[in-house]
Amino acid sequence: MASAAIPQNQPNIPAQTIPQPWGAAAIDAASHGAIAFCQIYYEAYDEPTRRDSEIPLMYLPNSKIIWNGNTVPSDRGALSEFLKGIPLSRHDLQTLDCHPVSAEPNTPPSLIINVTGSVLHGPTVLAPPSSAPDSRNTSNGKDAARDMPRKFHEMFMLKAVEQGEGMQPKYAIHSSNFRFIG
Repeated sequence: MASAAIPQNQPNIPAQTIPQPWGAAAIDAASHGAIAFCQIYYEAYDEPTRRDSEIPLMYLPNSKIIWNGNTVPSDRGALSEFLKGIPLSRHDLQTLDCHPVSAEPNTPPSLIINVTGSVLHGPTVLAPPSSAPDSRNTSNGKDAARDMPRKFHEMFMLKAVEQGEGMQPKYAIHSSNFRFIG
């Protein structure tokens, strides 16, 4: 998922001679961790009984949170209240990309995770896909437009917060930026 690029000022150096700070095993572990994180995050986010209680626990106390261009307070109480105001949702992830980022020596890397997909908001989220209203049967077309999923991009930066001897590190969200893209 991550690759080294040839520096612009040294175009004749073969790619295999450029030092890579993370070996294949570290990149593979980061990728698997990113997939697991996104599964946990979006399952909790899309479950109304879990969203406002579990999502705030995934963030560091001084996280930077941007939601569609608006700053969201990162303290758990305020973030929980913000999340209560978001309509029901169902996320469908199309792409996920993870890059380990340099850290202090002998510490796990931070992870930058980029996600794109579509999200459906509103009461039809709870309806099975086959029972969703047919756009041809709406009188004014507004309901059909409201029920259409919107494309989004979300970027997370995860920081290692704990690591036991011989164990994978535990991560928390240091920053996140969600944006509708269409």
